[in-house]
Amino acid sequence: MRRLLRILFFLSLGAAGSLTLFAPDHAVAPTFRTITAVLLVVVLLDKLFGWFRPSRKTRTPPSQIAEIERLYFRSMREMLNDELNVIQVVNDLQRILLIDPHYKNARHYLSRALILQGMRKSTDASADRSRNSAEFRRLQDQLIDPDPMVRRSVVMEFIQYGEDAIDPLIALLMDEDADVRITAATALGWVGGKDAVEPLIVALQDENAFVRRYAARAMCWVVNDNALDGLIAGLQDEDSYVRSYCARALGWSQNRRAVRPLLELLIGEENADVREYVFTALDDLGETDMRGERPMKANA
Repeated sequence: MRRLLRILFFLSLGAAGSLTLFAPDHAVAPTFRTITAVLLVVVLLDKLFGWFRPSRKTRTPPSQIAEIERLYFRSMREMLNDELNVIQVVNDLQRILLIDPHYKNARHYLSRALILQGMRKSTDASADRSRNSAEFRRLQDQLIDPDPMVRRSVVMEFIQYGEDAIDPLIALLMDEDADVRITAATALGWVGGKDAVEPLIVALQDENAFVRRYAARAMCWVVNDNALDGLIAGLQDEDSYVRSYCARALGWSQNRRAVRPLLELLIGEENADVREYVFTALDDLGETDMRGERPMKANA
């Protein structure tokens, strides 16, 4: 609409200018001048107030706005550093654009960060590849170290490899040590990617409540339609934190199929924190008038 408006303005401007120069007394000359003036006013007002701003296909969940801003300003501060952590900047900006493809000028800065990343890689590509390959193999070897402290420390080192680290992190998600599984679940949420969804859904059924908590929290970052059934099942978890994070992830899914299970959870939920998370999730899903009386069962 905005582009069409500007095209019409320039066409009318050209017509009005031509008539003014070559046929000022023509009957339609005043009409074209009036149309041009009106279009000019509309274009300026649109520039000021964004009347014809392109509409977004999906609405950004309100509860994610603060997180988007945190990631954005962190990436902006990082880009001003002399020792730029380009991997962090790229991850932050990609995460922002995954949530809101139109957020400020995040796409522009992501392009710049990717260019910087490419320049660094091309400086000494052969040496970097051999060093990274050897380092990656070293980390993989530590996955089977008998000391759980070593295996847990490996997780944070794997994050720098992005989605290439998903398979090793999945392996750690099945570790016999609960603390290792907790760290791996957190890292999978940070690394992201569709391949992280199914392992995290499995982790939502872990015998350890803390593993389930961190898996549910990680699901907030990678949630998609394939995760819906697992998250809905997580709403019945005995641990209140798991129920809370599952509700949050369902809100961020922007899938309306999550509304009914969330409403059903409110019927019997006594924990105030869980209820608050559910209300926030429902608000994210467009159900903005749910606070107040406890929902009643359908057959009541």
